[in-house]
Amino acid sequence: MQGATLWEMARRIPGALGQTFRLAWSVDRRMVVTVLVCQLLSGIGTAVMLTAVARAMGPLFGSVDARAGLHEARPALIVAAVALAAGALSWILADWATRRLNPQVASAADLTMVDLHMKVELSTYDQEGFTDRSQAAEIGALRAADIAEDAKTLTNGFVQLVSAASVLTVLHPLLLVVLMLSVVPRGLGGVIAARIDYRVFDASVSARNVRGMMRWYLTTPTLADELRANTMRPYLHFWYRTMCDRIEGKALAAAPQYLRVNLAAAALSGVFIVGMWASLAGLVLSGQMGLAIAGTAIVASQTAGRALNSIVRYGAAMFHHGLYLDDYHQFLAQARETTTRRGSVTVRAPAEIRLDEASFTYPKKTAPALHPVSLTLRRGEVVALVGENGAGKSTLVRLLTGLTVPTGGRVLWDGTDLAAADAESVWGHIGLVPQTNGHWPLAVRENITLGQPRRHGDELVWEAAERVGMSEAVAEFPDGMDTLLARSLWGGHELSGGQWQRLACARALYRRPGFLILDEPTSEMDARGEHQIFNALREMAPGRITLVVTHRLENVRMADRILVLDKGRIREEGSFDQLVRAEGGLFSELYALSQDR
Repeated sequence: MQGATLWEMARRIPGALGQTFRLAWSVDRRMVVTVLVCQLLSGIGTAVMLTAVARAMGPLFGSVDARAGLHEARPALIVAAVALAAGALSWILADWATRRLNPQVASAADLTMVDLHMKVELSTYDQEGFTDRSQAAEIGALRAADIAEDAKTLTNGFVQLVSAASVLTVLHPLLLVVLMLSVVPRGLGGVIAARIDYRVFDASVSARNVRGMMRWYLTTPTLADELRANTMRPYLHFWYRTMCDRIEGKALAAAPQYLRVNLAAAALSGVFIVGMWASLAGLVLSGQMGLAIAGTAIVASQTAGRALNSIVRYGAAMFHHGLYLDDYHQFLAQARETTTRRGSVTVRAPAEIRLDEASFTYPKKTAPALHPVSLTLRRGEVVALVGENGAGKSTLVRLLTGLTVPTGGRVLWDGTDLAAADAESVWGHIGLVPQTNGHWPLAVRENITLGQPRRHGDELVWEAAERVGMSEAVAEFPDGMDTLLARSLWGGHELSGGQWQRLACARALYRRPGFLILDEPTSEMDARGEHQIFNALREMAPGRITLVVTHRLENVRMADRILVLDKGRIREEGSFDQLVRAEGGLFSELYALSQDR
C-alpha cells in the first residue's frame, strides 16, 4: 500500500473489477448482463453520434447558405440525436440494473462475513488480531455496494473513451495524446489520496473497533441502571471521547497532505488542458485542420475528456475501495481456513462420553487451562461440576460438547473421537445453557424453539415453558407466545434476569438433547425457580447425560456424582455425602464457607 503507484492502481483495478463481477454474478446474473449490454450499447451510441456529428460539420461550416447547409446536415443530425438518446437510455437502464444489484451485493457480502463468524473454531477468537482483521473486513463488506456502483461508471468511462478516442485518432493523434496527459496528474493525485486515506484508516482500525464495542455498552438499556446509579457517565464519556480523539487526530493530521496533493494535481492538469486547446488552435491556424473538423474535434475531445475524468475519478475510487476489498477477501480466506472442519463421521445421542487424557492449552499460553483428564459420563446420571473461578470448568465443557477439540488426548462419544466426527451432528444432540445466554430480540416462541423445528404446533413449546415455570408468565404477556422480547423495539417486552434464565433452560429442554449441560443455570433465579429447574432435570435424567456446573453447592445434592475441578485437574470425585465428609477436601472446605455466609 505504501508503494502504490499509477501502475499499482492500474494493476489492482482489474482484480477489483473481477471480484466485484463474481460477487454480482453470484447474486443476480440477469442484472449483470443488463449492465454489460447497456454499457456496450451506450458506447456504440457515442461512436455513432460522433461520426454523425463529423458528417454534419462539413455542410454546416462549409456551406455559404446556412439554410441549405442545415438542410444537408439534417439526416446526420437526426442520426446523432437518435444515437445520443439511445446512449442516454442505455445509461438509465444500466443505472436501474445497478441499483437492483447494489443492495443484493451488499447483503451477500455481509451474509458471507456473518456466516463465517458463526463457523470458525472458537479458538479463532483467541488469535491475536482476529477482531481487528474482522473490523477491517467489515469495512470492505460495507463498501461492496460502492464498488459495484463505481465499477459501472468506470466501465462506462472506458467504453465512452474508446468511442471518442477512435474519432479523435482519426482526426489527429496529437489531440488524443495531449488529452490523456491532461488527466494523468489527477490519476496520480487520486492514487496518492487513496493511499493516504487507507493509511489513516489502517492506523485507527483498533481504536474504531474498541469504540464500536464500547458504544454498545454505553447505549444499551441492559447496562443503563449500573451506568447511572454508579455515576459512571463522566468517566465513560471521557473514555469514549478519547477514542474519538484518536480517530479524529489521524484524519486531521492527514488533511494538509490531501490539500497539497489535490492542488498539485489540479495545477498540472490545468497546464495540459491549456496545451490541448493550444494544439487545436495551432492545427487550425496552420491549415492542417479545417474549421469543420476542429468543431468535431471539440465535441469528441469533450466526450473523451469526460470519459477520461470518469476513468481517473472512479479508477481511483476502485483502487481505494479495492484496498478494503482486499482486506475483506483476505479475511474470508483466513476465516475459511479456521472454520470447523473435522471428520465426516455422524454420531448419535451418546450413551457414554469418555475423556482419554484430554487436555487443552490456549494459543500463546504456556500453562494448560486443562491438564490431562480421564473421565466417563453415562446416560441416565446427573453429574455436577464444581470448582473455583478459573479452575477450567468452561474449558472442560467445551471439550465434552465438541465446541473445542483437545490439544492433547481424545474426547470419545460412544467410542467415536470427536476430532473425527462431523461437528454439526455432534451439536445436534446437545442442549447447552451457558453462563451468559442470548437475550434474542425475537418472540417468546422463537426464543424457545430457536435452532429447532416446531413440533405438534405449540404443544411442546408450552410444555417446555411449563417445566421451567414460565407458562403462567407467558400467558399474561400482551401477545402470549407471540410477544416480542426486546424492550428497545416498538411493542417489545422485557424479561427479568431470572426469566431469561428460565427461557434459556426451556430452550435447552425443548431440544430433548442426548447431552444436557447447564452452566450456572439458576444464578439469577429465586428459590422457587431453582427448585423447578432441578426437579425438571431429575425427571428428564433417565434419557440423557446431564452435566450441571454451579457455584451453589446446596444444589449439587441432587447429582449422582460430583466432580471437583482445581487448577485444570480433577481433584475430587464422589457423591455429595462422601465429599462433604472428606476431611481436608476442597469440596468440604468450599461447602463450609458457603454455609458460613
